[in-house]
Amino acid sequence: MGPAGDRPGSVTRLQSTRGLADHARGFKTVSEAVYLRNHVLEELEAADTVDDLGDRRAAATFVVIGAGYAGTELVAELEAMSRRAVGRYRRLDRGDLRWVLVNRSDRVLPELGPRLGREAVQVLRRRGVDVRLNTTVEEVGRGWVRLSDGETIPTWTLVWTAGVEPDPVVAQLGLPVNAKGQLEVDEYLTVRGRPDIFAVGDVAQVPDPRRPGQFTPPTAQHALRQANTCGDNLAASLGVGQRRPYRHRDLGLLVNLGEHYGLGRVFGVHLWGLAGWVTTRAYHLYALPTGYRRLRVGLDWLVGRAGMGDVAQLGSVGRADPRAISERLFPAREEQTHQPH
Repeated sequence: MGPAGDRPGSVTRLQSTRGLADHARGFKTVSEAVYLRNHVLEELEAADTVDDLGDRRAAATFVVIGAGYAGTELVAELEAMSRRAVGRYRRLDRGDLRWVLVNRSDRVLPELGPRLGREAVQVLRRRGVDVRLNTTVEEVGRGWVRLSDGETIPTWTLVWTAGVEPDPVVAQLGLPVNAKGQLEVDEYLTVRGRPDIFAVGDVAQVPDPRRPGQFTPPTAQHALRQANTCGDNLAASLGVGQRRPYRHRDLGLLVNLGEHYGLGRVFGVHLWGLAGWVTTRAYHLYALPTGYRRLRVGLDWLVGRAGMGDVAQLGSVGRADPRAISERLFPAREEQTHQPH
């Protein structure tokens, strides 16, 4: 879970890029997700209030770093939401919106393979997303981002989704960890040399018996099943039942790009378009823990489709941001003039 919860998990991994820690926003917790959704709508409201074209474009420009699952799905969903919302503002049109997805490698969604990665890029670019591959962030300031290709982009929204790492508290436990800071565990999910300590999820380097010498990726698909195995083995250590090794065959990977478009690889079969979207939604619905929750979420999806999606801001679930928009409108934004040359 990380520092926001009561158990260690993973935290956002930041690079030492100048200004990144001060100005980037994370996208890992529910609170951060709700906050970002509200923030995008607040920025559109701000853009609608100003006369200066540069200020308007900066407010309506959103830069996301990292094109893994989190970054790609974030751009796809919020870009679609912003296009729905922009028609509600008198002084804005779609031409004022700009979404930029930056990735240091030459592809997006590398876990899905090159074919589906290329498909994702094509889908996003058709929607108007500026996808920058083989590109990194060089410097971040108040109201701007400078990329490795030399462009400085005026923006008040930089979202960092380029990786996670185990909570630093794990390295302070005095237990064996790998180079990434994960606890080294055996196939029974006990820490090496400490059969009385169990570890699962993002903080654990769990061997994959189906791929000798390799380890399970830090995904929810594995973490949930590791938890079930861990519970059985913990009970066995107390004399109830028999312990068993963790085994799980990866069924595939799915990505939702919104607007009835999804990508995935299921049992080795590639899916895209409406078929990928339906499969992704069906799996997410199936993964919910109770039938009642599946019913509620399914009905909510149906209502959302019928109403073309709600673009109102949500409640106070999202954390308050110290750089609240009310504190930086618009003579305060004059500070953005201190940009690199």
